[in-house]
Amino acid sequence: MPSSNYEKAMSQTKLPYTAVARTSQEMSSQHVRFAHEQHLSEAADIEESELFDMPACRTDTMEGADNDALYYAVSLGARRRTRKGRVFWATVLSLVIVSVVGMVWLYFDGISWMQRSKKRNVILMISDGFGPASETMARNYVQQINDLPIDFKSPLDEILVGSSRTRSKSSLVTDSAAGATAFSCLIKTYNGAIAVAEDKLPCGTVLEAAKLQRGMYTGLVATSRITHATPASFSSHVTHRDMEDLIAEYQIGNYSLGPVVDLMFGGGRCHFMPNTHANVSCRMDARDLWSEAQASGFHTLSTRKQFDALDAHGAAKSLPILGAFAPSHMEYEIDRDATTQPSLAEMSAKALGILDAATKKKNAGFFLMIEGSRIDMAAHTNDPAAHLRDIIAYWDAISVVRKFVDEHPDTVLISVSDHETGGFSTAKQLTP
Repeated sequence: MPSSNYEKAMSQTKLPYTAVARTSQEMSSQHVRFAHEQHLSEAADIEESELFDMPACRTDTMEGADNDALYYAVSLGARRRTRKGRVFWATVLSLVIVSVVGMVWLYFDGISWMQRSKKRNVILMISDGFGPASETMARNYVQQINDLPIDFKSPLDEILVGSSRTRSKSSLVTDSAAGATAFSCLIKTYNGAIAVAEDKLPCGTVLEAAKLQRGMYTGLVATSRITHATPASFSSHVTHRDMEDLIAEYQIGNYSLGPVVDLMFGGGRCHFMPNTHANVSCRMDARDLWSEAQASGFHTLSTRKQFDALDAHGAAKSLPILGAFAPSHMEYEIDRDATTQPSLAEMSAKALGILDAATKKKNAGFFLMIEGSRIDMAAHTNDPAAHLRDIIAYWDAISVVRKFVDEHPDTVLISVSDHETGGFSTAKQLTP
């Protein structure tokens, strides 16, 4: 029998791999437990003589114990390898599923979601019929009458970075329709074309893309009829600019894409009124688009008092809005009665306030086109005084918009002209 000291030591030792003791018929003594050799140090208090003075007949039992421990170790290793293999393939399968789901999501909605995730406002300002000679005249006038330094810069001079090319496909002289379509559709087309290509098929406009693809609010501000060439080229598709009755139908959503303009300020009420109202209508038919617009949800305005009563936050809940403050074009700035018609700067400020309020809690911003329309018309009639005052009115609008941009860094401002008008040029000095 093993000594009592040996049994006591073995019973106190924590041995993870042990062989079970067996009783032999040839031996009257109980076989000892045998530990894995790496744990023998834990039984250091066992006397060396007691371990190595055991009877020789016990050797076969200890060999059996070794084999049992080896089998246990091999089985444990196999189970661990099997478990690791299962974890590996489960991880691979999970990655494949996540990748497939991710690709499907990106294809159907993810890309548009990422595009919408960064809020951005875009303001495109167009000074119609305005070229470098006109800017020079206006700059010199303001510098002279206000006794400003000779190096005075206008609000446009301060942001000048280059020029644009709006070349018509049908003429060396580009008109407002072809010029505006170059901006709205990024294509060159024939004079008179309103958002249609040379083959007279419609082209998608930046305003339509902003509304339908990016979920942005949209607006148009002009001092011409709102159905005139420039605003029309962003909101309609007709083969000739004179089709303003049809353009008005587009603008209230009477076409395949539905309503795409949330706010319109300008003139041109006559193209929305039925010809039964002879004193206020210029339509060729009896359709009452003003009433149709109201029935489809538009909040309509026609007076300065209604304009002034518009509160940005309240009006944002009333979109879409159609404000037409004159039967035809609004007055030249030099002739404008401030009690009856708002200025370009005032309409721009009001539009910005409403669209900003409407998008305050939205993921998408707004697209707004602002046109200084009557700069062009004054040049057509060779009226330098009217031309000059409408340029300065456009500068005032630029200052309003630049202030908004400074307060809203997520806003992009672009100011550009579609063409020059009237052959205007600075004078040649004939004497020293």
